[in-house]
Amino acid sequence: MKIIGINTSPRENSNCEIALKKALEAAESKGAETEIINTNKLNITACQADNYCKEHEGKCAIDDDMTQIYKAIEEADGVILSAPVYFFDVNAQAKLVIDRLYSYFMFPFAETYGKKNFSMIVSQGTPDEGAFKQTIDVQANAFGFLGFEVKDVVVLTDNNVPAAVADKEDQLAKVVELGENIVN
Repeated sequence: MKIIGINTSPRENSNCEIALKKALEAAESKGAETEIINTNKLNITACQADNYCKEHEGKCAIDDDMTQIYKAIEEADGVILSAPVYFFDVNAQAKLVIDRLYSYFMFPFAETYGKKNFSMIVSQGTPDEGAFKQTIDVQANAFGFLGFEVKDVVVLTDNNVPAAVADKEDQLAKVVELGENIVN
């Protein structure tokens, strides 16, 4: 089993990256092979809404670094997306990746590449876990709509300071459980 982690936080040693690495370590402890992709240093163009993908079996016309994410997703058994909430939604880097998954829309993704598990880790500054629930659910449900099996969505709160999550055993325990669950 292969699990890929997609870290969309631009910060070095971010809460998202720390949590994602912890989740991937837990998946490895259950026998999974893992890989992490940090999107911030990648060149990912916004979806151009040209519908090329609809006429070309889900292949996007844009030849940029998103191609390595497509390949990783297609070869994986599970995907963990880790994203910070900045202003009422996941950050722009996460939205670029999610929007570019439109290429799998109107294409038999699960039949072609197999059923994939999906989990999401969200880090936010506010202590109110439900503050952005609606928008986080929309992003996670996009994966479900594409045919992924949505397993877990974990919201890590009160993490405005970089690396704050590293000292929060309760939050780290949640991402460990997420990492274990994605291989089941």
